[in-house]
Amino acid sequence: MQKNILTILLGLSLFLVNTLQAAANDNTDQKIDQLIQKMTIEEKIGQMTLLATYIYIETLEDGSTRIDLDALHEAIYTYKVGAMLNSPESPYTPEQWQQWLTLLQNEVDKTPQKIPMLIGVDSIHGATFMKDATLLPHNLGIGASRNIEAAKLAAEITGKETKAAGTFWNFDPVLDVGRQPLWARFEETFGEDPYIVEKMGVAMVKTYENMGIASTMKHFVGYSAPANGKDRTAAYIPPNMMWQTYLPPFKAAVDAGSASIMINSGSVNNVPLHASPYWLTEVLREQWGFKGLIVSDWEDIKYLHSRHRIAANDEEAVLLAINAGVDMSMVPTDFSFSKILVKLVKEGKVSEQRIDQSVRIILKMKHDIGLFKHPQPNTEFAADFARQEYTEQALDLANESMTLLKNRDGILPLKRGQKVLLAGPAADHLGTLHGSWSYTWQGQDEGVFPTEVKTIRESLEAYLGKDSLHYLGAPAFDAAENYRTKTLIEAAKDVDLIILALGEDAYAEQPGLIDDLNLPQEQIALAHAAMVTGKPLVVVLTQGRPRVIEPIVEGSDAILLAYRPGSRGADAIVQTLYGKNNPSGVLPFSYPRFSGDLMTYDHYALSRIAQITQGNVTEDAYDPQWPFGHGLSYTEFKMSKFKVSPKKFHKGDVVTVSAVIKNTGKRAGKKAVDLYISDHYASDIPQVKRLRRFDKVTLKAGKSTRVEFTLSAEDFSFVNRDLKTVIEPGMFSIELEGERLDLEFVE
Repeated sequence: MQKNILTILLGLSLFLVNTLQAAANDNTDQKIDQLIQKMTIEEKIGQMTLLATYIYIETLEDGSTRIDLDALHEAIYTYKVGAMLNSPESPYTPEQWQQWLTLLQNEVDKTPQKIPMLIGVDSIHGATFMKDATLLPHNLGIGASRNIEAAKLAAEITGKETKAAGTFWNFDPVLDVGRQPLWARFEETFGEDPYIVEKMGVAMVKTYENMGIASTMKHFVGYSAPANGKDRTAAYIPPNMMWQTYLPPFKAAVDAGSASIMINSGSVNNVPLHASPYWLTEVLREQWGFKGLIVSDWEDIKYLHSRHRIAANDEEAVLLAINAGVDMSMVPTDFSFSKILVKLVKEGKVSEQRIDQSVRIILKMKHDIGLFKHPQPNTEFAADFARQEYTEQALDLANESMTLLKNRDGILPLKRGQKVLLAGPAADHLGTLHGSWSYTWQGQDEGVFPTEVKTIRESLEAYLGKDSLHYLGAPAFDAAENYRTKTLIEAAKDVDLIILALGEDAYAEQPGLIDDLNLPQEQIALAHAAMVTGKPLVVVLTQGRPRVIEPIVEGSDAILLAYRPGSRGADAIVQTLYGKNNPSGVLPFSYPRFSGDLMTYDHYALSRIAQITQGNVTEDAYDPQWPFGHGLSYTEFKMSKFKVSPKKFHKGDVVTVSAVIKNTGKRAGKKAVDLYISDHYASDIPQVKRLRRFDKVTLKAGKSTRVEFTLSAEDFSFVNRDLKTVIEPGMFSIELEGERLDLEFVE
């Protein structure tokens, strides 16, 4: 009886909560509609305009800022601008951000409607445009961790430090699937697998939204697959691949409640996404039910005219974008968008009803993140900035991303007491550890990095002492001192081993364009010089994409891939080299052996065929330097009791996969466990295998644990040539730790 009463009371409570929530939503919608009715067309279009802050803020030599009030007044009072975004060049302190936002909100409070200003920021791997913020590993390293909790923690730290500035709209997470390693934004992705991107991305979306931060999933869609590898250029993606590979992370993020979405700057199959009613309205709005804000990327509406050449002038470009479904234009440096759109409405080419749709969405987002209730920055959030615990957590995240690619004869971990020669362009360079969006857009201005952030040289010196470390080189990545092979050979006579820090300088977007994945020849030559010495050679790679190193793999004794590990990256590298951290990262992409041989692990069956000689056909075309999921440890793991049940399944059934993982080595370690499925035969050529689940286990030496995964019939489905998601009767395989078990789907 008591149980029944409790059930009834619980049901009534839930009903009451839902009723009150619905009433609150109705009240909010009513207030927004009333506000829209009072707004002029100029005020409405001002809300759809997103400008960059650097137009109005000048950073002086002493780090202080000066506001151009005349320009600001023009934006707010003449053009009624309702949104701004961070500067690409100068980081501000939390106090400077709060002063700036206070000034902004005070100014808009003098306008007739008093609509608070919306501020968007690119907090990509930390609060990247705040001075002294904690910078974390880029997403590529988070993908290597295979740890959902790592993604949540990264978003939590980023969110707290972003809120410390008084900003609540973040242009994150990146949901682009990284399958074109030439692309300069590869480091911002979670890797080549859509399932990892989906799960990591959703974890970040939910974390941001639960913190009261409006997340932005980007860049919708196909941005990461430019055919020539160049940023903001054309992608050609078969429709079924689009739906199976590139769209699922975005659909999952929509379902998870992401507040906004940023559009692909390029084109897909000759259609610029900013001018696509199909993608922005039919798919996003009508099929998926997305109710959030659709925002352009930097100047991309203008580019419909000047780059894509589908609009004869800027006016046509604005008309195409608005009719396609864009709600807000990141203009971002002038008032052309506002002027043109006002003109289009007054001429009847764009209806005011269409404008109201976008304004309603924008005002709703401002309401949802609390701007109408608390427009001024909350200074209490400043206490959540640059905490020591974030620094320690940044180290944990960096450590978990470290991926050991090679370890001949167990040379790692190294032991103290050996004399070390450290060389290479990445040895004493901060930018290479951080990459893009690191205090500045390009991440190359080392003068703005916190003084306590260490380079690899500084961290090694602190750990070993100056007497045990001989450093050869200079801080500037391109300095000639970093590439003197004869000097290296001579210096190696007095040391026990060589550590070479190689990789890439920092870059973002177009400045990071390359035509060749091969590591630059001067770095290859440096490694060859080290090999000539006969001393043990350890290579550390800090890079945002897989630079081809095939010529030096055989001659290197150990190779550690650190990606872009962030503020504590140097410490994580040193801790991994010397065994305080046991590496547990695994590759989130297929590491190519040659620059012209790029293939993802989940390629289609026919792609495996390679004609080695005339008449000699093999199935060995997938031959990367290291495969997707590769990563070594300082301990050993063994799987047993691998089971799949049932062996025959139907729609609605749950397939359970289980196994026991044991640490058979002599030290504690973490183990990434990837589960793949393979369709033996299908009506369309099947993919060789697809990742469907992953987990991370922590085990002390000699200990074991049972891992269990559950799969539904939908996990075995694919998108066919008719763009229908289907599961066909037949045999499948489940792969775990290189072992396979078969099962059958029966209709």
